[in-house]
Parts: sequence; C-alpha cells; structure tokens
Amino acid sequence: MKKIYKRIAAGLIYPLLAVIIYAFFQLLALTGFGGFKGVADTFGFFLPFTLSVGLAAGISRDNSGASALAGCVGYLVFCASLTSIIQSKLVFNMITPIQIGGSTASTLSFFFLCACITGITAGWLYNKFYNIHLPEWLAFFGGRRFVPIITSVYALFLGAFVAQIVLAHMN
Repeated sequence: MKKIYKRIAAGLIYPLLAVIIYAFFQLLALTGFGGFKGVADTFGFFLPFTLSVGLAAGISRDNSGASALAGCVGYLVFCASLTSIIQSKLVFNMITPIQIGGSTASTLSFFFLCACITGITAGWLYNKFYNIHLPEWLAFFGGRRFVPIITSVYALFLGAFVAQIVLAHMN
C-alpha cells in the first residue's frame, strides 16, 4: 500500500509544478502587464488536464508514458463528449470551456473533479489492460497501445453520464 502512495505522489509532481507556475504568473500579472495575465489564464485552464495526466501516470503500475497518454486522451474525450451533449451547437474548443454553475471558480472546481475521475480511470485501465493479447490481425493494437483506445471509450460514456445524469440533478 505504501508503494502506491509513492507512485501517486510521483505522478502529482507535474500538476503541482503547473500550480506553482500558475501562481507565479498570477503574481506577475499584478504588475499590470497583460502578457502575464494571458499566460496565467492559459496555465489555469490547463491545470485539470495536467492533473488527469499526472494521476494516470502515478496510478499506473510502472509510471508508463502510455498511461499518461491514456489520461490525456481520456480527459480530452470526456470534455468533448460533455461539451457536445450540454451545448450541441458549440464546437469543441479547448480555449473557451463551457460554464458549469455561475462562476469560473465553480467551473474549474468541476473540471478538477472530472480530471481526477478520468485520471484515476486511465490509471486503473492501464493496470488492467497493459498486457492484453489480441488476435493476430489486431495484435498491433494490443498491450499498451490498447489502453488509450479503451480509455477513450470509457471517457465517452463517462462524459455522457456526467452530462445527462449528474449535471441534470445538480440544478
């Protein structure tokens, strides 16, 4: 059990570094220079993304890059399915996220929670499917290459579940 805590802590170093950079640029934005505010906003928007990637890499059994890729793919597919179900006419765009609740803080906290869920799911799926053997004609997609594929399918249904069930009962 102690070993898994070390792996999760190793995976959370990247999101922690991103938070430190975000705070640094927020402080520099207080100088009044607009460029620092733009960089801080960009880091702030991508913090849930880095959290998902870091959790997936930390939970995986060998801190593999395939699990980090699965966390990346899982979060992107989750956000795309959530966005397309909530606002069907809105084209998915990483720069203009949907608003959940009334404020930006509630939106970011919601996406942090979703990033935790997708990162944990990606790490769990990596531990389950990293050594899967497929038939010979599909063998190229077996093993670690299968993990981002199955994670995207899980994230698609997870995004639909959150959009249709969870958000419908929040209001």
